[in-house]
Amino acid sequence: MLKKGTRGKVLISLILLVISANFIRSTVEVLNSRKRLEDALEKEKSLTLQRDALRKSIEYKKTGEYIEESARNELNMVKPGEKVYVINEGEPVPGEVAAATETREMPIINDNEDPNWYLWYRLFF
Repeated sequence: MLKKGTRGKVLISLILLVISANFIRSTVEVLNSRKRLEDALEKEKSLTLQRDALRKSIEYKKTGEYIEESARNELNMVKPGEKVYVINEGEPVPGEVAAATETREMPIINDNEDPNWYLWYRLFF
């Protein structure tokens, strides 16, 4: 059996241990709450910037400049008296030197004889 004075010391130590554990748990909860608050503030900041960008976009789309640009690009409209020139990229334009293109020949692969893994290997290496 424990002595009368030893029991008191063990009881006080146990109480101090419980109080310390509760204090540590409370501290950890405060730190986690602070992290959540910082994350929420960062998200608010990014959403505010996104909202401002969207407002600017809406204001621009209400202007006559955007309406004209949309009509020209999406609806292929032109102003009266304006001439439109269309250049086909597949055909050479007179007076323009054709750009040299680099060609690379692919190795001939016989699908009937080589296993699939080897064909993939040859494709990349």
